Amino acid sequence: MEKLDEKYIDLILKRCVNFEQSKSLMIHCDFKEHVAFAEKMKLRAHEMGIMDVCIHVNDMDEIHDYLSQTDVSDIELNPIIDRTAWNDYALKGGALVFLNSTVPGLMNDISAEKIKKWADEREKTIKYYRNNVSSYKFPWCIAALPNERWAKTIFGDVDDAYLKLYFSIMQMCMIDRDDPVLAWEEYINNNNYYKNTLNEMGIKNLHYTNSLGTDLYVGLPEGCQWINLDKNDINGGQMIANMPSYEIFTCPDRNRTNGIVYSSRPLFYNDCCIDGFNLEFEDGKVVSCSAKVGQEMLEKLIFENNNTQYLGEVALVPCDSPISNTGIVFNETLFDENASCHLAIGRGFPRCFQDYENLTQEELMQIGMNFSDVHVDFMIGTPDLMIEAETEKGKVLIFKDGNFNI
Repeated sequence: MEKLDEKYIDLILKRCVNFEQSKSLMIHCDFKEHVAFAEKMKLRAHEMGIMDVCIHVNDMDEIHDYLSQTDVSDIELNPIIDRTAWNDYALKGGALVFLNSTVPGLMNDISAEKIKKWADEREKTIKYYRNNVSSYKFPWCIAALPNERWAKTIFGDVDDAYLKLYFSIMQMCMIDRDDPVLAWEEYINNNNYYKNTLNEMGIKNLHYTNSLGTDLYVGLPEGCQWINLDKNDINGGQMIANMPSYEIFTCPDRNRTNGIVYSSRPLFYNDCCIDGFNLEFEDGKVVSCSAKVGQEMLEKLIFENNNTQYLGEVALVPCDSPISNTGIVFNETLFDENASCHLAIGRGFPRCFQDYENLTQEELMQIGMNFSDVHVDFMIGTPDLMIEAETEKGKVLIFKDGNFNI
């Protein structure tokens, strides 16, 4: 495990945030138990010549306890909510690494109103980060670390649950390969075939159908581009924003989504479970939603945030992919979104548009991009998912039975 940790850290620093382009590093931990791993990363960064390294912790257990003991009217900014460090390092072009972990359902006993208030207070501290993260104005990466409670929600109350999750993460991130950096380069080269093919087709609309009841039409803006994990930051440095990443995605036209879509995996939003849900769209906007679990949280997410009634992303991931083939539902979006076709409500990605650096927010919105303080992915892929694309040359079935058909 020590050697795997070292390889994981090197992959994140050398390839995911391309440390050669940065002089600073912020490492954010969701739980205090991961500070030891962050310290290893800090030492490795020092060895690479980066001295300005900050370890930032917003412990989710402490946040849970704070919210459980505090009235909604008394929730305000304090050290366990404040994420100003994200802004500080983003402003100076530093690399941001988020060591992501979860305890699925940790916040289920906290009211949706409190969760919303906490999220609103948190957002006040990261305006620059939020406005620039999707344009890759600074290198960043989200990478996962296991914890015992998360592991047992997946594998049950067994002694080796943590190790099973640990080695699953290492496998999904190709850390078990001799050279993980080379393994990801080879994957990117293969994945670029699908990205380039989609871009050459000139897709105008997508039609999703499956046996869950999904029957959804999504329009794409003229000139939008499909992109994948093969990204560069604003300075041209290579980066991989999500580790792992098996998706190809683009921005939909915020005004041209119609129909109904059903979720295929649970969504854990701020560690609250929303499951068995559907969204109905008219002219781009969610007009109704229904969930078997987490109805109130879903309604607050969609109807009480700016522009979260509109889509910001459509992403394609085949069922025959490394994470999906494990047969595991990880109950964590970083992994589940890379095992399934998904959509996202809220903020879109300027990078999906040519010459985006020279376009204002108003111009991007006129093209069709959505702007929001929130970006939430939810999974819709199934083994029988069909996606028909309307292209410049006619209709093409680009997804058949859950996999690429191009």
